Amino acid sequence: MKKSLSRNPNMLRTMIGLGMTLILLLAYAVYSNTLDSEYYRFETTNEEAILTTVELDDDGKWYVTTTSAISWLNITIDNLPEGSEMTVSSSSIPFYTSESLGADNAGRMFTCKDINEDFELIVESCDLDFSHDSMESDGVIEFKSIVAIELPLGGVGYIEGEDYEDAFEKATERISKVEGITTWSVEVRKSGEVINLTNAPEIHVVTHELVSVEEFKLDPVTETLYGLASLIGCFTMMIVVPMIAYFSSVARQKKEDKIRAENPPPAD
Repeated sequence: MKKSLSRNPNMLRTMIGLGMTLILLLAYAVYSNTLDSEYYRFETTNEEAILTTVELDDDGKWYVTTTSAISWLNITIDNLPEGSEMTVSSSSIPFYTSESLGADNAGRMFTCKDINEDFELIVESCDLDFSHDSMESDGVIEFKSIVAIELPLGGVGYIEGEDYEDAFEKATERISKVEGITTWSVEVRKSGEVINLTNAPEIHVVTHELVSVEEFKLDPVTETLYGLASLIGCFTMMIVVPMIAYFSSVARQKKEDKIRAENPPPAD
């Protein structure tokens, strides 16, 4: 490498020229991709509501019916005797629960969502069923669950679509497919016997309705500058080593020529 560069300085110029050409081409690719995105941002309502259950047949079961798209469904009951157990049931759809719901998960809140090696959403460490039990602790039961894991829990989600109409249809379908009539029942027992609650259990739910869909856009100038800076940094590292080798070879060659000039060979 050193000999080639010292004998052919045009090679260095060629490498620099090719590097700059690639930088410009890749920078243009970054710029063009920021202008035309296949991803769309959709926004939903993210409103919490309190649903009061009703005891219909004086059998210790409390009921409430929902029709909206629901993400979170949480219940808290206090002043319970030791050993109490609450059962929450759904009439038509299974729902997720876990003791880790809402807890810190590597710097972010655990919501039953995780990424596998194929970068697809999976459910991890959450139980999916039509009915779940929760035990009393210090006289309190705090039950947390997620009904539809497909909904954007923060009110903002992203979807891939061929165009705006396709993205809007997919976002609408995502909301509508988790809507429907569902009756929820809550029952508290101790040692198999129903506990008659003084106050009706309150169910806290978070509902979602589609608000807007818009194309996901990045600032093309900013992203191009970031991409250009990264590419220049990469190609600079690739060029620095040959340049060092080239200039060190030239410097050594000059040093050797100077030594030979100062110490000519003896004349015959």
